[in-house]
Formats: sequence, C-alpha cells, structure tokens
Amino acid sequence: MISRGPATDSGPVTTVRASPGATAADLAEQIARLPSDAVFIGGFGDVGLVLAFGPADGSASDRDLLAAVVAALEPQDFTRWAAGPPEAVR
Repeated sequence: MISRGPATDSGPVTTVRASPGATAADLAEQIARLPSDAVFIGGFGDVGLVLAFGPADGSASDRDLLAAVVAALEPQDFTRWAAGPPEAVR
C-alpha cells in the first residue's frame, strides 16, 4: 500500500508499507509510484514497516512526516498483540 500524507506548503511526504508476506514485486510496485525526486527520510515500525520519502531539499516538516506515517497505519497495527505477546516474548 502506498499512501501520501497531506500536501502542505513544505511539500508532501509519501510512505511505502512493507508488511509480513509482502513480495518483492509488491514493494517494487509501490516504490515505482514514488515521485522521482523523493528521497528516503526514515523507517518506522517493527513487524510492519512504514518507509517515508520526501522532497530532496529537506522541506518536509516533522508534522508532515508524522501525519504521513500515522495515515499509513492500519487497525491491525494496533491489535497485533490483543491476545498477549507471542510466546517468545513472555
């Protein structure tokens, strides 16, 4: 899934999600839709990753980044351990 945060005066931040089970083709498709001038800003998450890309001039604000990353999250990101942590963590 590729998602775009809200456009602002400082420019949009675009995210790419990498979740368990995603194939290389899934990721390649998402990355191919990134703006050609986008640069990697950061990666967030543990099991499901959100990769953030923004303008090369660094004009994306922390607020732009936060809004884009939060917009990329899905309900299952918050319910992963609803039944408790996996056995390996206990």
